[in-house]
Amino acid sequence: MPLALARLRSHRRAWIAVLICAAVIAGLVIWIAGSGDDTPRIKANNISRNFRACLLTDTSDAAATAPLWSGMQDAARTTPVNAQRIVAPTTTTPDLVPYVNSLVSRKCGLIIAAGINLHDAVATAAQHNPHQQFLYTGNPTPIHAANVTPLLPPTREAVSSAVQSAAQKAHSSDA
Repeated sequence: MPLALARLRSHRRAWIAVLICAAVIAGLVIWIAGSGDDTPRIKANNISRNFRACLLTDTSDAAATAPLWSGMQDAARTTPVNAQRIVAPTTTTPDLVPYVNSLVSRKCGLIIAAGINLHDAVATAAQHNPHQQFLYTGNPTPIHAANVTPLLPPTREAVSSAVQSAAQKAHSSDA
């Protein structure tokens, strides 16, 4: 009999331990579910919904593109715009076309291309992507495409105005 009594006591202890654990877990679940926090949460701005303007240059000469980049940053301060700058490490048209196409794939609403070597790459991309808007500066030869606008003169104010206008136009067409 002592062996049967010992087994009964060990089973009873196991059941008590299981019940205590279940009660603790149930209490935690009720506590977590019932702790309604009425303070407003801070919401992060969803930058992926902002208009995206991209500057592509074929040179690492920061002084040459400084007014363009400054204009884009000015526009981003006053309009919901994400400004991006990409410097292509190459200068040949076949090597530059993928850079321009990558900006189209990134859904840049406005691509600003600055550099004499980007002329043919922008012309090719504009022809294949008629929905994409381009601003171009750096080569006196015009690009004859409806979606390419020459940026003359390439000033900070002109870029800022162009980016703001494109962003506002995109936002009004989304509404």
